[in-house]
Amino acid sequence: MPQIESAYFITRLPPGMLPRLFLAGLIMAATFAPLAVLILGKAKRSTNETLPLRISPAKLLLIVVAYVVLYFTFGYFIAWKNPAVRAYYGGSDPAGFISHITSLVRSEPSLFLLQAVRALMWTAIAVPVIKMMKGEWWERGFAVALLFAVMTSQLLLPNPLMPDEVRMAHLLETATSNFLFGWLVVLILRGNSHGPWTL
Repeated sequence: MPQIESAYFITRLPPGMLPRLFLAGLIMAATFAPLAVLILGKAKRSTNETLPLRISPAKLLLIVVAYVVLYFTFGYFIAWKNPAVRAYYGGSDPAGFISHITSLVRSEPSLFLLQAVRALMWTAIAVPVIKMMKGEWWERGFAVALLFAVMTSQLLLPNPLMPDEVRMAHLLETATSNFLFGWLVVLILRGNSHGPWTL
């Protein structure tokens, strides 16, 4: 998920580096996920009843809208308001948030479509976590929120592609917005408190 952002925004990567970033993530996931399952003793199918999820276009649309709103709001007020971030991307700060969004709609409409797709991808990551966990909805919400926030933790590490001030601004932006979005996904998917979770 983070490398999708790299592919879109960072256009000055050394040749061949972007595919290697995706490959590194794939190798880590393919290695770590099976090991985690084995170490935690989760290889056997659980006999516990899982919560059924029924997909509704209305709920998915609500998730997409929530993500797009959070993404651009946190992106503007936490990251884009930082002069170092604007200098890094070669951008400017128009007269306020609405002007900024209007400018993006005109100049980069594909960015909104990309974030809508990413919202659905985040949801696809959340659904197995929601279904496999036991406990109250808020425990599932906290787990998904932490998962989404931790996925941005690579920004804690210095890298040669991004100055420290830009990296830390993006860390604050993405960790907070993803944490909140994780809670919202679970709230939207949980249905009513007396019946099965629905989508």
